[in-house]
Amino acid sequence: MSKIRFTIATLAVTSFCGLADAQTTQVLPAQTSPPPVQPVAPAQQPLPQQNGSIVDQADRYESRRVVTDSKQQGPTVKEAILQKLQKANEAEIELAKLAIQKSDNEDVKKLAQTIVQDHEACNEKLQKMTGHDKNSGQGQHAQQDRTTSNQQAGRLSTSDQSPTVPKELCRIAEQACENSLKMTKDMLSKYKGQDFNMAFLGQQCVAHTMMLAELKAIESSGPQELQQMAQEASQKVEQHLEKSKQLAKKLEDDRKNKNSDRS
Repeated sequence: MSKIRFTIATLAVTSFCGLADAQTTQVLPAQTSPPPVQPVAPAQQPLPQQNGSIVDQADRYESRRVVTDSKQQGPTVKEAILQKLQKANEAEIELAKLAIQKSDNEDVKKLAQTIVQDHEACNEKLQKMTGHDKNSGQGQHAQQDRTTSNQQAGRLSTSDQSPTVPKELCRIAEQACENSLKMTKDMLSKYKGQDFNMAFLGQQCVAHTMMLAELKAIESSGPQELQQMAQEASQKVEQHLEKSKQLAKKLEDDRKNKNSDRS
């Protein structure tokens, strides 16, 4: 900036001096010699670039625009699936912990403990795939950082960007999961003893059937990088489902036997 100011000042002084010479020449008596030649100001040099080339400035502008746009967009399909699975796992963990507290059946408690351990382990894997752990909030910015980095390098076209899911749809899915959890807890809180055990096992059969169906869909039609995860999770979910069915049948048979003995 000091060089620019110096150049402008030099041009101004030179022009002023030339103007002063011209005025002086008009005052002096006429001479036979040719009039003095006006000094020619040096050609103005182009201003130096302060922030890199024009191309660099355009790239930076485009990067800022992409970051702004990405903040207004929802998560990618992969991120939306991972978030949904995490919410479902969290619900199963909370309900299983409730069963550990309220159930009077050791088999039901043992199944609930297994559900807590397996779903917590699954959520840890999901959190690693989203790029953050429980105590950090970097996962939600991971896609923005990747997009910005690629855009700055000038190697990402619009067609290469991952499709996104509308934020409104994600909020509805999240709210639906929270509503389902609350209604299920309210329902289970009304039961005690054998009635609670049967209600919990019935709910687990329904929940794990739905989760297994979703994991199977991801395994066959979801993003390729999630298919292996879905296959591994399906095995655990299927084990929980079968154990819940077996235990529910056992408790029902025990109830029938007790009723028959009384009669």
